[in-house]
Amino acid sequence: MNSHRNTRPHSRRVGNTRIFEGRHRHHALADPYHFVLTLTWPRFFSALLLAYLALNLIFALIYWQLPGSVNNIPQGDFIDYFFFSVETLATVGYGVMSPATVAGHVVASIEILLGMVSAALTTGMVFARFSRPTARLLFSNHALIRTFEGRRMLMLRVANARFNRIVDASATLSFLRQEASEDGERFLRIYDLVLERDSSPVFSFTWTLMHIIDHNSPLHQITTEQLMHSECSIVVSIIGHDETMAATLHAGHQYRSKDIAFDGRFADILHVGADGNREIDLTRFHQIIKTPPSGSEGL
Repeated sequence: MNSHRNTRPHSRRVGNTRIFEGRHRHHALADPYHFVLTLTWPRFFSALLLAYLALNLIFALIYWQLPGSVNNIPQGDFIDYFFFSVETLATVGYGVMSPATVAGHVVASIEILLGMVSAALTTGMVFARFSRPTARLLFSNHALIRTFEGRRMLMLRVANARFNRIVDASATLSFLRQEASEDGERFLRIYDLVLERDSSPVFSFTWTLMHIIDHNSPLHQITTEQLMHSECSIVVSIIGHDETMAATLHAGHQYRSKDIAFDGRFADILHVGADGNREIDLTRFHQIIKTPPSGSEGL
C-alpha cells in the first residue's frame, strides 16, 4: 500500500508551463548563481538581509554558549553577543567587546574569514546583477490581424522604453501550434513568419512588425475559429546592439490565442506638435481602434 506513496513526480512552474521532474526535485540553490540572477531586486535584497541576520544569529548563539568568551558582556546578555557578531563579521571591531578566551578567538577567527568571503560574494553578485545588459522593450498587449493596403496582415508594435539608440536591430516572428502526426502523435510545430521588414539600422522609438498572410503564410489556411480554439502562440524575438551599454541586448514576448485581436487598427501615437516637433504618445501604445470586419472567413 505504501509502495506508491512517494512515486508522484515533483513539479514546478516556469511561466505558464508546469514541469514534472521525477522524484528528485530540482532545488534552486543547486544552481545558486542562476538563482541569484533570476531573483527580482526586492527578493534579492530580502534574501541577502535574511542570510545576514541568520549568520549573525548563529554566531551569537555560539558565543552565548561559551560563557566568558567575550569581554565586557554581562552573562546571558544575548543582544550584546549578537552585535559583537555583527562587528566581527564586518571586521569593524570598536574595541569595547573583544574575544576573551581561546574558544572565543577561534570562533571570531572563523567568523572574520566568513565575513571577508561573504563580502566578496555579495560584491560579486551585486556587480553581476548591475552589469548584466537588459533591454527595456515594450510590446503591445495584443497582436493584431487586420486588412492593411488590401492585404491581410499580422501586426504588433514594439517600443524602446529607454529611447536610446539600438543599432542593427533584427526581429524574428514564429507561430507555434500543437499538431498531431498521421500516427496520432502530438508534437509542437514551429513555423517561421516572414516579416515585411525584419531589421532596422537604428531602433530608437517604435517599430511595427508586419507579416503578410498570403498563400505562403502558415496562417493562410487557418480560420479565425481554429486559431482562437487551438493551442497556439506567436513568439517575437528582437536582438540589437545598445550603444549606451556597448552590449548586445535581447528581448522577447509571447502572444497566446487570447492575445490576438481582429479587424481593428493600432491608435496613432506619432504626431507633430504645435511647435513643429515630432511627438510620440505612449499612453495610446496598447490602444486598438475597432474597424468593421473584413468579411473574410479566414484570417
